[in-house]
Amino acid sequence: MITACKNQSDTKVISLPHPKVVTPEVLPDELIMQPPLEIKSYGDYLLFTQPMMGKSLLFYNRKTAHQFYWGGKIGSGPDDFMSASCIYHNYNDSVIEIYDTNLRKMVSFKTHIENDSISLVSKERFQVNTDSISTLGLHKMNNGYYVSQALFGHENMFVLFDKDLKILKTFGERPIREMPDENYSYLYGWFASIGNKLYFASQPTGYLVCYEITDKGNVKKKSGMHFFTTPKYETRPAFNWARDNQQGFYDIQLNDKYLFLSFSGKTFETNDVYPESIVILNHNGELQKHIKLDENHILLKFTLVGGQHLCCWA
Repeated sequence: MITACKNQSDTKVISLPHPKVVTPEVLPDELIMQPPLEIKSYGDYLLFTQPMMGKSLLFYNRKTAHQFYWGGKIGSGPDDFMSASCIYHNYNDSVIEIYDTNLRKMVSFKTHIENDSISLVSKERFQVNTDSISTLGLHKMNNGYYVSQALFGHENMFVLFDKDLKILKTFGERPIREMPDENYSYLYGWFASIGNKLYFASQPTGYLVCYEITDKGNVKKKSGMHFFTTPKYETRPAFNWARDNQQGFYDIQLNDKYLFLSFSGKTFETNDVYPESIVILNHNGELQKHIKLDENHILLKFTLVGGQHLCCWA
């Protein structure tokens, strides 16, 4: 059963049913690392970003299990990173693109795999200039456009870039009217896209939104996306926002039919806020399933292997 209600700001909030408990298959080999920023599926490999101090990337071969390759290093050199994130990967084209929010640079790599060894060779480098807009993260869509979140400095929530990472426009109205102008730091989150559809899922609150970005760069907000937690509007001072609000989505992945989101719904008044369930929606935002792993595993990050199987960091 799924219900919806509206609060004082006319924000539609979706109430989720209790999750169904499922039993996962646990990999026999443990990976010793800190919680990664992201997990991506890349051929036979799982790609982890920021797996530990001093390392930017980790490739783990799912078939050989014990084989690892560390790529990238911490630094400010041409192919070094301080806060690496994988914004695009295409195994068939042997391409991985890495972005660094702190250094404001993007590097496109060509991968070479031979005898269970993988190497990266840089092909293109871009410096990202956003003028007075302070942005967080970057995501590349299949149509070649890049999107980032505008934290400060603009009335809109997102920034659209062309293939050369030049700003085309901003878009995305303020979802909570009571929020301060030009401050979206309380709604930071994660992108996922398929075709011309772009999805954004917020972590500090359960805000989910979808836009269609055409091949000509036209942007249209799609209906059917809502809040999955009730945002607290009267939080003062502002730094109490994180304490008072229910945490939302810690990751988002999708295939050609469904969205998969790791969901918290907890506040910092509890012992922890880490997500323990996954919300599955169709592309129109309609609930399909709400599941959680047995033994109360946390579900910080995950990826889709083969487009169907969930591989989770728990």
